[in-house]
Amino acid sequence: MSEVVDRLERNLMSLGVYVEDHAVETPEDTDDVVHVEYETAADGLAQGDIGNVCSELVEAHEAGWEPKTVHCWVFNTDGGFHGEWEARAGWFRALANGDISETDFSTLVLSTREPAEEPPAEVPAFGPEPQETG
Repeated sequence: MSEVVDRLERNLMSLGVYVEDHAVETPEDTDDVVHVEYETAADGLAQGDIGNVCSELVEAHEAGWEPKTVHCWVFNTDGGFHGEWEARAGWFRALANGDISETDFSTLVLSTREPAEEPPAEVPAFGPEPQETG
């Protein structure tokens, strides 16, 4: 999994997208989800940044990466949270098979954008809420 993240780190830095962290979630009922945190100097969930990340993922798939759902967490360079978005594994396969167009793929990805309520916001918690004891 780190190969695709390494590719993102290497190829996106010159475009102003800085991969800071990643994790792989393995839900019981679906495929793995790759969570990627990146920083950007852009304001909010910039379509250009999303497009650049997606282009790298599509090219990785064309080069042999077995697609996973990629969930991106977007921060500004001061650590403020801008929001999140994702590209689903099936969309990469459908694009490669010619079942959807590049425009369809982009529309699907952009439909998942969830901006922070008041960006830049505090960093959201990942995973279940901690349970109080006692």
